[in-house]
Amino acid sequence: MGIAVAHYLKALGCDRVIVLEKEYVGYGASGRNAGFLLSGMAEPYSRLEVGLGSDWAKALMLATIENHDLVAEAIKNNNIGCDYQRTGSYHLAVSETEEKELAESVELLNKNGFPGEFVDSNEIRNRLGLNHYLGGYFNPIDGNLDPFAYVNGLSQGLDIIEGFEVKEIQRSDGQVRLMGGKGIISSEMAVLATNAYTPLLDNSFNDMIFPVRGQMLATAKGLNDKLGKSTYYANFGYDYFSQSPDGTILIGGLRDKFIETEIGYADEINPNLQDCLENYVRNNFEMAQFDVPFRWSGLMANTIDGLPLIGALPHNGAVVAAVGCNGHGFGLCMVIARDLALALLEGKTSNLLNRFSLKRFLR
Repeated sequence: MGIAVAHYLKALGCDRVIVLEKEYVGYGASGRNAGFLLSGMAEPYSRLEVGLGSDWAKALMLATIENHDLVAEAIKNNNIGCDYQRTGSYHLAVSETEEKELAESVELLNKNGFPGEFVDSNEIRNRLGLNHYLGGYFNPIDGNLDPFAYVNGLSQGLDIIEGFEVKEIQRSDGQVRLMGGKGIISSEMAVLATNAYTPLLDNSFNDMIFPVRGQMLATAKGLNDKLGKSTYYANFGYDYFSQSPDGTILIGGLRDKFIETEIGYADEINPNLQDCLENYVRNNFEMAQFDVPFRWSGLMANTIDGLPLIGALPHNGAVVAAVGCNGHGFGLCMVIARDLALALLEGKTSNLLNRFSLKRFLR
């Protein structure tokens, strides 16, 4: 999120923008996620309509579609090589409940003018050769990319200080003072894009952001082209996977089976969960033998209602938070960053920012 905000601030003519990175650009979940560009939120569209209402559910869908367009535009304009492709996504059902919700979601999406196709289990077997799913929803406009390459490409031309961990934020003489191990940086305003780590820097977020850990692995190259070019969600988004052109299978998730352990700030591998990921590949993709040269984890920031937190801190109006993406930052980061940059520089507040305002938890 921080790189995206800086990108738009600079594009809108902000004279001086500096990005402070605790480690390096693309560190953590920013560069270690699956790189999925999906329309909508993690929940099926039918749940969004029930929970948020039809108008807001539709607005969120439009926002994520616009976000994808902004990503594609940035890739083209900045010549970013990140293996971007827009080849659609499958949301696959592992239970009758999920199958029913996906079918209802497709009906609602089509009614509201959005693309989407419900695919039954027979068609999934015919198209994909996958035998363990009860049905699914195919969205032709979704895509994927290499997140680390994208974030680093977007960062080109920005002023970045790597290895600068901000440990405290102070307000003094009309300036924001960012205190870190490498010294102190003063500015007129700061954007807090620290996501899961935000409560460690500002304890007012202790009851608003909850750090959870995601686990992923990548198989060796050269496996049979089982999954094609699409991206895949299953089990209400708890399972996700794709396959690159070189045959590497990228898979992550299964956190629902380890809810009590995959929480907190420890960015570390869980061997038991990693074993489950391997078994998922064996059982669902019918691949008995494969090597796993890469395993990793990343921290995500969950919020109470599953929506981001955007806005000025109540105790320091010169610091603006843009956090809490609930593991789906790539689906919203560019549209949030653009709207936030416009709000900061031109005073234009969008309906999206108003809906994501952290004030909803401060009343």
